[in-house]
Amino acid sequence: PAARVAAEAYYRAAWDAVTDATLTRGGALSHHHGVGLNRGRYLAGALGSGFAVLEALKATLDPHGILNPGKLGLASPFGPPPWP
Repeated sequence: PAARVAAEAYYRAAWDAVTDATLTRGGALSHHHGVGLNRGRYLAGALGSGFAVLEALKATLDPHGILNPGKLGLASPFGPPPWP
């Protein structure tokens, strides 16, 4: 368990460093599996003012927040995502 916690902390720190460097230099967030939970933490910064549009669409089309809760960096009525 301690090794797992250390490995997950290292993994997250590596993702944070690479993602920050990518976004700072004008890169984009994308992946063949979509944005997901990990990249979702960065989506608001990547989309800028466009993130408000995404939030409005989600609220309109899914007012109860039951479709993919916690994905895309959007708030969930069920609390924060389990990881990361």
